Amino acid sequence: MGQAAKWAIFVINLPRSAHRWRTISHSLNAIGLPFQRIEGVDGALLSEADIAEVFDRKRAQTHYHYELTRGEIGCYLSHLKAWQAVLDQQLDYAIILEDDVVLADSFRFLPQTLAKLDDAWDLIKIAAPYKKQKAIQLGDIGSFGYVRYRKPPMGACGHVVSAAGAQKLLAKRPPFYRPVDVDLQWQDELGLNVRGLLPYTVDNSHEHESDIFAIGDRRAQQKRPLQRLKHQIKLYFDSVRANHKAGPQRQQ
Repeated sequence: MGQAAKWAIFVINLPRSAHRWRTISHSLNAIGLPFQRIEGVDGALLSEADIAEVFDRKRAQTHYHYELTRGEIGCYLSHLKAWQAVLDQQLDYAIILEDDVVLADSFRFLPQTLAKLDDAWDLIKIAAPYKKQKAIQLGDIGSFGYVRYRKPPMGACGHVVSAAGAQKLLAKRPPFYRPVDVDLQWQDELGLNVRGLLPYTVDNSHEHESDIFAIGDRRAQQKRPLQRLKHQIKLYFDSVRANHKAGPQRQQ
């Protein structure tokens, strides 16, 4: 990106979650990095017409193993707003955070680390709050390991998206039919060059109840086991294709 890169930190925050905004604002102010608020989309307030415009229910029924909750739909729309803001503000990239995260001390070094990358990345994972995935070492950038993945880890609470990455994502979505954190695992389908910086600098907070689960718990959604299996198989081959295009590197 270079030292002159134009960047921002975006924090997704629902209007009704003022306490979360105070908490994350305090954390970022303590680090001394500038940030902006992206007003999140409250899935509970969406009409059926709003949902039908962006959520492909038919494709979800045939290609995914449960129907998204209103919270997940609102979450995806919130991230779409953040990606659009990258283009609207003519940024080179943005660090995108959900408002219920905790930041490692090393988070403060992200901008200067990103400035040293000359790889053609679209999206960089800076959090993996769920199952860890195998990382393939590309190099060391300061105190961070720069990696790609056999399959990117789930979780959208912290990631960096470039202008090129935002363009690719917005060209394909909406409509969407998978949760945003699952969708970002599909590197080949979305045409994304997904990378990671280890150790991760962002994690989910355990102090707040998930706004997504408060609107609708996806764990309670009726599942379609056969579609789940098909989804896992297709995701495996999507990852194989993405890694074949990326070429061999040493695994860590």
